[in-house]
Amino acid sequence: MDISSCNPINSQVLRLFINADIVARDKNGNPVLLVDIRTSTKDPQINTQITDLLAQAHGNIPFGMLADIEKISIFKWGTEHWLEPICVLTTADALSNYEPEFRKKRIFYDYFVSLMEAWLSDLAYQWQSSHPPFLEEIKKIGLLEKLDHGMNEQEVDVVEVKIS
Repeated sequence: MDISSCNPINSQVLRLFINADIVARDKNGNPVLLVDIRTSTKDPQINTQITDLLAQAHGNIPFGMLADIEKISIFKWGTEHWLEPICVLTTADALSNYEPEFRKKRIFYDYFVSLMEAWLSDLAYQWQSSHPPFLEEIKKIGLLEKLDHGMNEQEVDVVEVKIS
């Protein structure tokens, strides 16, 4: 066996201790998006938490997402103003395809996480719709190609990323 074709023993892996509600991975299993979900309106300090995690990943996790009942804010590492959202979406518009009563009923945390995961999976596979909500916006910022045929994990405490 050619040793050079194996995973190098001393390849660098960064282990991030996080508390992400969802981690989206690309089709190769690399983390591409950290999602923090709140059932109440976000505390501005939470923006700092997600951007701090992106900074700790040194660009190896390109996107962060904060979602509350009103809006979904997406952050992209490496942009000029990466501490500010690159895109802000209306949560009800994103999730009403998966819960038609989203605007009318109280949404509890576990269900909110499931709805967010359904939307992200729909973006990755178009299983519910050939044109999921905000498909063009997600494509425009470069996140759609990262999500394409990837997978999601819920309640993640540790993420390992290969340092490039």
